[in-house]
Amino acid sequence: RLSSGRRRHSAPAAEGCPPGAGGSMRCQQVSVLYFARSAELAGLRCETLSVPRQITSLQLWEEIVKVHPR
Repeated sequence: RLSSGRRRHSAPAAEGCPPGAGGSMRCQQVSVLYFARSAELAGLRCETLSVPRQITSLQLWEEIVKVHPR
């Protein structure tokens, strides 16, 4: 966990995991750290996303691209 940078808690939730659902809908919080060019494009160094408990790395990548299309 980074102490510097901005943390965004209100990122759009993954399909099936509405904001604020927490563990009630089998969701989990994933901390995403951005480095170098990806940090520049996202405009932040880290954020927390709500995703389904069963998610592949490709699905996580697709969720990140939805939030930060650049």
